[in-house]
Amino acid sequence: MTPTLHERLRRSIDEAKSRLVDLDALGHTMQHLVQEGAITEQTASSFACALPGQLKGSRYILSNLGAHLAIGVIFAFDLLPLPLGTIARVSWVAGARLVEVFRRNRGRARIHSAGVLVLAAIPWFGYAAYLLPLRRESGELAFVLANHSWLARTGRSYEDFLGRSSYPLRRLGRWLIPLPIPKTASPVA
Repeated sequence: MTPTLHERLRRSIDEAKSRLVDLDALGHTMQHLVQEGAITEQTASSFACALPGQLKGSRYILSNLGAHLAIGVIFAFDLLPLPLGTIARVSWVAGARLVEVFRRNRGRARIHSAGVLVLAAIPWFGYAAYLLPLRRESGELAFVLANHSWLARTGRSYEDFLGRSSYPLRRLGRWLIPLPIPKTASPVA
């Protein structure tokens, strides 16, 4: 029996999600960043130790980020001259916030902040709106995922892209995904 459209779409989303959060693939991305000189070997090993816990703790944010990316796929080839992707992203953020407020879940409601709503309203750039709460939750994970997805999409890292971009775009990109600050050893008393 042939799978329905819903089943094929679900399978496609699950495959894409598994590739996005595959620890081996993220490890290869970190090695690529080490080779480029974007991070040190010590920083990469520190990230590798921290990523499994950060992925687990950021599951809710990542699912909303995935929803925004899926909205992008759905409306990428829209024939109507309407900003349906932007409308869908803004509706997603506002609706998710309302749901979490009614559930009295302040932590999750805070994820769907006014900043995320405003960023979601910007055409093309709004697909990455949930990187704001992700970088707040885990700057390292946001940094690695941005580089991983950019590398998979273009063959170049996000860091390489920013290095070759104009100043305004580089500044905006660095604001969205700041360089990770390596954790230093605490002084021994």
